[in-house]
Amino acid sequence: MHRFLWISLLSFVCALAAPAWAQDKYPSRNVEIILPYAAGGGVDAMGRAFARGAAQLAGGQWVVVNKDGAAGMLGFAALANATPDGHTLVFSPASPLVITPFVSKTIPFKLDKIEPVCQVFENVFAIVVTQDSPIRSMKDLVERAKAAPGKLSYGHAGTGSVPHLSVASIEKTLGVKFNPIPYRGDGALMPQLIGGQLDFAAPAMSSISGRGLRVLAVMSDKAHPGAPEAPTLTQLGYPSVVPGLNGVYVPVGTSKALVDQLQGICQKVTESEDFRKTAQTLQQATAYLPGAAFKARLEKVYRENAELIPSIGLEKN
Repeated sequence: MHRFLWISLLSFVCALAAPAWAQDKYPSRNVEIILPYAAGGGVDAMGRAFARGAAQLAGGQWVVVNKDGAAGMLGFAALANATPDGHTLVFSPASPLVITPFVSKTIPFKLDKIEPVCQVFENVFAIVVTQDSPIRSMKDLVERAKAAPGKLSYGHAGTGSVPHLSVASIEKTLGVKFNPIPYRGDGALMPQLIGGQLDFAAPAMSSISGRGLRVLAVMSDKAHPGAPEAPTLTQLGYPSVVPGLNGVYVPVGTSKALVDQLQGICQKVTESEDFRKTAQTLQQATAYLPGAAFKARLEKVYRENAELIPSIGLEKN
């Protein structure tokens, strides 16, 4: 009799507790992954691959929503104002956090309202020329620039973009001067390079596949799988530059337990075979970092840009 009462009481308690446990399950509804840029690009494809992997791991629907505009700031503004319950994330390059504050007069969100969860991949850029270019190496490029300051023209994906700042950093360190020409992305500059209107260019590695270009240097401190034979700036003895850092972010105020859970999901997705295959197809380099390490890296880049950007004369727009 006593055993029956105990089992009945235990069943009653479990029935009462079940709704609370159900509410603690994550995700408890659709997860919105804000992508602050237009659909169709490489970051968009990587974000959608991440969403598929996260859904397979954690369950539920992980939905990518493109909120492009204002150089990525609109997407981060939406995140800063979102409920910090883990159901609204941003998947994005770090540019709106580490570059935009120095090139834009107004920012529609506060930087301290954004918390990095993890780094997912690095968008690596390169210095490239056509196969028939007389410029055969980085040493040759630098020597020509020193002999004729400001003469060599190069294309980049827009004023204040990662490749623009990367080449500017090289100029500053080596004491050379190029002629930078901004374009609306790599798609616009590549025909100009191939057609001979530019001396060289600084596109993303993901943009040069199959174009028959010569990579003078990968702008990174490690080899890139898309061109494993190409030297890196570090290997050549030139100053290394930071690639485009892409990761996942949540609003500040998200509980540590949820951030930790998302960080674990992020690591597993980044290391999964499916995600790696997608990255390889897109000529991207997966590079997982947990939240603390990612945040420290972003803070370092922010400090470097705070010094670099004013020194090259970029005015806030």
